[in-house]
Amino acid sequence: MPGKIACAVPVRAQDQIQIQFQTDPVLVLSGGEIQFTVLTVPDVLSMTWLYEGVTLGLFVGGSPEINDVAQFRGRVAITATQLRIASARLGDAGTYTVEVVPLASTGLTPNSRSVPLRVFDAVSGVALSVPSVATEGGNITLTCTSGGTELTFQWGKDGAAIAEDGRIAIAGGSLVINPGQRGDAGDYTCTVSNPVSALAATRRLTVFCGFL
Repeated sequence: MPGKIACAVPVRAQDQIQIQFQTDPVLVLSGGEIQFTVLTVPDVLSMTWLYEGVTLGLFVGGSPEINDVAQFRGRVAITATQLRIASARLGDAGTYTVEVVPLASTGLTPNSRSVPLRVFDAVSGVALSVPSVATEGGNITLTCTSGGTELTFQWGKDGAAIAEDGRIAIAGGSLVINPGQRGDAGDYTCTVSNPVSALAATRRLTVFCGFL
């Protein structure tokens, strides 16, 4: 009588613990507080935080353990569901990763998730300059300057957005009208923005006819 063949018992793959960030991506002003908040199950054994592969610290056994990473020294706080970094710097931008280990009682396996951080200097000191003398048929150049990082410039005239055409060229903080026309006179606004701040400046342009 042939021997019995034992059947393999299928092993059910365990599910990974689900992780989400409350905000993704994270955008902050330089000098402000960076905050990463994790949404996951409450039954967590440990939560480890990394920046570009470097371990910043973890929360385990009901208390935080902070690593001494020079870039972040004295600025890091870790709670059961959060990583907070005080006084954000431009150099703090990058990829942050959380590694979550659930309690064995959940039947779940560890998982990790990453989130990008972008840090910006606020828009500041927006200044719009217009020529003191602008004439029909001439080249009219308006210039907008501002402090801040990763800036976007938007131009408007008398409350309406300005679009480029055969006479109007826009290159960031420069608006060139060539040739100028009497109808180009009016109130010009330059709005400067980045993902976390915005400011605007308005100046009146007068266009004279012919040659002075």
